[in-house]
Amino acid sequence: MLEVLFLFLILIAGVVLGPMLAGRQGYVLVQTDTYNIETSVTGLVIMLVLLLVVLFALEWLLRRVFRTGARTRGWFLGRKRTRARKQTKAALLKLAEGDYLQVEKLLTRNADHAEQPVVNYLLVAEAAQQRGDEFRTRQYLERVAEMADTDQLPVDITRVRIQLARNEDHAARHGVDRLLAYAPRHPEVLRLAELASQRTNAYGALLDILPAMRKTQIRTEEELEALRQSALLGLM
Repeated sequence: MLEVLFLFLILIAGVVLGPMLAGRQGYVLVQTDTYNIETSVTGLVIMLVLLLVVLFALEWLLRRVFRTGARTRGWFLGRKRTRARKQTKAALLKLAEGDYLQVEKLLTRNADHAEQPVVNYLLVAEAAQQRGDEFRTRQYLERVAEMADTDQLPVDITRVRIQLARNEDHAARHGVDRLLAYAPRHPEVLRLAELASQRTNAYGALLDILPAMRKTQIRTEEELEALRQSALLGLM
């Protein structure tokens, strides 16, 4: 690289100094409709070199500006992520205390910059449900459904859990049926299915999930037998 640069400098020096020393610098005419530009070959070469220098300087300056901009954006994003992490920790403590209003405030401030935004919004939805704010609960669930994209299982589980908390038993039962279709052995899905089936007197559905409950071991054998007896009595 240095050899090429050295040869380039020698070439420029030859083009510039050669005609000057020989006393014949040549003549260049650039003619337009409104004006003429007259110069020597040496002057033209000098102007081209200066133009290249200016272009390289502009490129260097723009590179520095954009690099600085990227660093600045990275610094701001890093601050937001750090703040979101601290607020999430504080919100979990408030959740343990049962202060759902503070949980909602802390988790929503920088939820989009949290390490797990979906988890934050799910917790916020449940906090809003605990406060009895149905509008915000629905709003948070819609937001997290957009963010979760193809992984809708935690969103649907949270929605069913909230429906059961509101005593919307038949809506919860409908949601549980969809959950069982693609997560038939998920422990939380089975727990929700058990509760929804009991509340809606869907004893046949309760009997259907008993084998999966036995395999996942979410109930003891005594509890499963009691559920089976209860479901059979309900059917009769």
